[in-house]
Amino acid sequence: MKEAINYEDIDNVILKRRNNNMLLSNYQIDVLNRFNINYLNYSNYKNLLFDIEEILNNDFDEELDFVCSQIAEYIYYGETNK
Repeated sequence: MKEAINYEDIDNVILKRRNNNMLLSNYQIDVLNRFNINYLNYSNYKNLLFDIEEILNNDFDEELDFVCSQIAEYIYYGETNK
């Protein structure tokens, strides 16, 4: 089991609560940093998502699009009344 965890680099994809109270993985932060998006400048997912989509409109990137989709899911599932 330990070998599988090390192989998959689980720590890189696990969501962690950050200083701005957002749940983001190290992978997501790395992708955001590549586009000079400092997640600490945002207090909510909607504003972060808006800026990501602005970048994607001008310069499509598959990894940034994936992070965008993940954040859109957080918003959807976090705000949908079930």
